[in-house]
Amino acid sequence: MDGVAIINGVLVPLDQAAIPATDPGFTLGWSVFETLTSSGGVPDHLPDHLYRLTHSCNEACVPMPDVQVLEREVHRAARSVSGRARVRITVTAAATRVVVATPLDLDRKHRPITAARGTYREDPYLAGSVKHSSRASWMTAVTRAGVDEVLLVDGRGRFTEGTTSGILAVIDGVLFTHPQDGRILESTTVRRLLERAKALGFTIRLEGPPSAGPWDGLYIASVSRDLAPVTLIDGERLTGWEPVGRRLAGLPLR
Repeated sequence: MDGVAIINGVLVPLDQAAIPATDPGFTLGWSVFETLTSSGGVPDHLPDHLYRLTHSCNEACVPMPDVQVLEREVHRAARSVSGRARVRITVTAAATRVVVATPLDLDRKHRPITAARGTYREDPYLAGSVKHSSRASWMTAVTRAGVDEVLLVDGRGRFTEGTTSGILAVIDGVLFTHPQDGRILESTTVRRLLERAKALGFTIRLEGPPSAGPWDGLYIASVSRDLAPVTLIDGERLTGWEPVGRRLAGLPLR
């Protein structure tokens, strides 16, 4: 894949990027990260992501790099990729900082996804608001289910978040999503979609959508997907886009 990496300030081709084999980010998954997009070398919503990265570093006992240095590296990496890019910032417990920029898969935006339900469990030491790299259990769940995303369900039977996304649902024209109560990662994409929903006059309920349904529409939201409809969950086919989702995504109504 075309792209570049900046490791502790040194720009290298992506296929030459490396960190020490003893780095706890590699050996223990002890690192935090942020993913954002850029257009024409200009990062999108970088302050929001750096703010969340600072929170994750503080909570995970990972040294936060100098913000101005990190800003320069993100801009430099983004400029190294023509057109739209996906930029990932990773910081390890050994203070290794890695900024990777690759071309953005434009077909991923709004693409329908398949999903399965999974069990949400709170971590006893790291709050859900921390974007850490220890994702092996979630990725295993996705692989075993053979789907794009696993949507996590709490003890009340409510969706909390997806393995790589936020979750929204439309029920009787009302937009539902889990509140930012510290149990889940605050999705920058969900936040922007809620701002869009308010501007459009939609009713919003900060409450996890019922995992059993029924829903007018069930969606996930992430930086690279924006808003994407779930069209299959645990073998059950869903209708996909409906009017509220289409308006949120800026798609034409049919």
